[in-house]
Amino acid sequence: MSVQQLIETDRAFNEMAQREGTGKAFIAYAAEDPVLIRPGQMPLLGRGPFVEAFSQVKGAVLAWEPLRADIARSEDLGYTFGRYQVRENGAVTAHGVYVSIWKKQPDGSWKFVLDGGGATPEEVRAP
Repeated sequence: MSVQQLIETDRAFNEMAQREGTGKAFIAYAAEDPVLIRPGQMPLLGRGPFVEAFSQVKGAVLAWEPLRADIARSEDLGYTFGRYQVRENGAVTAHGVYVSIWKKQPDGSWKFVLDGGGATPEEVRAP
């Protein structure tokens, strides 16, 4: 497994969000017991609460771009981090950075086990 393949997984995750909606994509790419770090709130823990929360996501469009990734020597755990934008009615209303921790699944696919991010005062430039 190459680092590039993990970046491509994160890009495919974003592409699904653009085509089918943020909620659907987050549910599809989350592992069985995901953790979502939410600024100013307790983390969202577990598949049930995660699916419930993301089933209700509508309106704003979240788009992101992975900027860097790495995987463990064991090739079963990795991370991506990058930048994101939120758009409402075509206008950018927020931007920030994110990190996702990915775990290789028994079928060979990658699902995130932890995701979190935070807003930045201005758009983050690629390193």
